Amino acid sequence: MSAEEGKTPKLIFEPKSDFKFAAAYEAYSKSFDSAPEENRKEINEAAQSLNDGKIGYPQFYEVTNRYIEGAEQGKSYRRARIEGQRKQEYNRSEAKKGRNERYK
Repeated sequence: MSAEEGKTPKLIFEPKSDFKFAAAYEAYSKSFDSAPEENRKEINEAAQSLNDGKIGYPQFYEVTNRYIEGAEQGKSYRRARIEGQRKQEYNRSEAKKGRNERYK
């Protein structure tokens, strides 16, 4: 169930067909590798609790995100607004910009 890596062993779980758990295990691995030795026990407990179904994914990620290098606190993802226009409208606006540039 575990392999030796330093003082606190890194947990290894049997492969599951659950994608969410596989992604959570990858986050666990990153946080375990970058965490100080005194915090690895907390990360192991969170991973074991997630595997046992005692906690949910949001609680698990709260624990692991504290120790992942490069994870920014309070970072939120937003959709980028993409504005498009028809080719004819684009050509007209570019021609107008060109005329304005020439006669200024």
